[in-house]
Amino acid sequence: MKIFDKMKAIKYILFASFIVLFLNCEKEDDKLFSNENSFVRFFLLVDNNNNVLEFPEKNGGLVAKSTYTKDNLKTLKVPVAITTGTIENSIQIGFETEVSGLTDYTISPTNSLSFTNQKRVDTIYIKVNENWDLTKNPQIKLTLTNSSNPSIAIGMPNETVSNKELIINFRETTFSYSFNINRKEILGNNQESFDFKVVFPNGFVKEDIENTALFSAPSTFNYSIVKKPITKEDEVEFTFTLNENLPDDSSLDASLTLVDVPNYVKGNNKFLDINKPIKIDRSGNPVVHFYNLSNPFYRLFGEYWRYNTNNLNCDWASTSVFPKPVIVSKDNPNGFLFSDNGTPNDASDDIYHHKFRLGFVGNFPPVGTNPFSLRNLFNGASVESPGFNLTEAIEFFPKNGNSTTEGVVNVVTQRIVIISRNSGIAYNVPISGTGTYKLVNSGNNLWKIELEILVDCSEINGEIVTINYILYNSNSYPDPDPINGSCPRVINL
Repeated sequence: MKIFDKMKAIKYILFASFIVLFLNCEKEDDKLFSNENSFVRFFLLVDNNNNVLEFPEKNGGLVAKSTYTKDNLKTLKVPVAITTGTIENSIQIGFETEVSGLTDYTISPTNSLSFTNQKRVDTIYIKVNENWDLTKNPQIKLTLTNSSNPSIAIGMPNETVSNKELIINFRETTFSYSFNINRKEILGNNQESFDFKVVFPNGFVKEDIENTALFSAPSTFNYSIVKKPITKEDEVEFTFTLNENLPDDSSLDASLTLVDVPNYVKGNNKFLDINKPIKIDRSGNPVVHFYNLSNPFYRLFGEYWRYNTNNLNCDWASTSVFPKPVIVSKDNPNGFLFSDNGTPNDASDDIYHHKFRLGFVGNFPPVGTNPFSLRNLFNGASVESPGFNLTEAIEFFPKNGNSTTEGVVNVVTQRIVIISRNSGIAYNVPISGTGTYKLVNSGNNLWKIELEILVDCSEINGEIVTINYILYNSNSYPDPDPINGSCPRVINL
């Protein structure tokens, strides 16, 4: 017991020491300093993903860098921090800049920083306006040089790292661009609109993009697309507006396709498919039989027809998938009120679900689930492939529009993205399919979905694969009968 108490005491002392150290780092500028130990230094904090923390972000576990390797075209914000007691008069700190291997850049301010009692951190903004050439050894070196107050030392009083200099190097970087979404469904009403973006994860040079067409836009119906003023360094936003009423009895599609842009590489989402489905009169709420939000581990269970490499025959193999409701807006004609969040008089927090559509989404995105057993089909696919998280996967159509026990179920036609785990290559894979659903046992409320799915693997190996797929809303179900026909083999990425 005494040993345990001693260990507890040591643990608490260590914990308290850590807290004191953390608070000292966090509140360093709040301490009382004399003229003999005041200083100014670069205070660039970088996380494990090479992301720079922007003031006032702090992390007690990070140490200010004296070198940094830049891998994007976004503005680099370099904090410079002063540590001293009360500042009665504004303090000016001078700095010098040495740049090599770059021709188009801006550094602001140019050579002086200002500090007051209320402003203990000033910032140097560095914007590179070109795709750098590593053969020219690009580098930026910043050096703090002088202080208007002679009691402020340049750099920390530290023999190892003073942080009075900061060297910025550059690494080879791929500048990619993608649509932020790959699918959008519209109702077909005149003046209906939505916003979408082309995102550049590593930034872009504004002159490269502002007058450049980023995608082609076919005119299968009357719509317009307007580019908004560019206000961010990593995205360009657009507004799509429908300029006519589309007929209820027809399905219309448009597909926006990224075009080639010099010095940039197309990313994962190369297409944005816009669809106006046929308006179908139907009633009921069949989707509720296939999800259960009260159980985060609720799954649908079933079988998929596959080639068994052990016995060299086609047979059924078990599978499962995490189902999720499709969240819709209040005005969606196929939506129903799922929850008012306990505020019946406040509609702002109401949650609406789609009556007829179901998603297949993993519990811990970006890690996906196994929609249509696609993870079994694609060997070597990244579990974070966007195609393994389908916010809209299947849609139910009750028989005669109102059956409460059976009907047709369709795969929501879309292009999904599958990424190779080893190469990082992203493949666009169109999927579609149809089948049936029905209540097979009213006693235990057992429901069955049976689908034939088409998977267009043209970008991968030129094949179009057919998957036979069965799901139940329970893990207790009858064994399916064998199919007289071929079965898909695993596709190696």
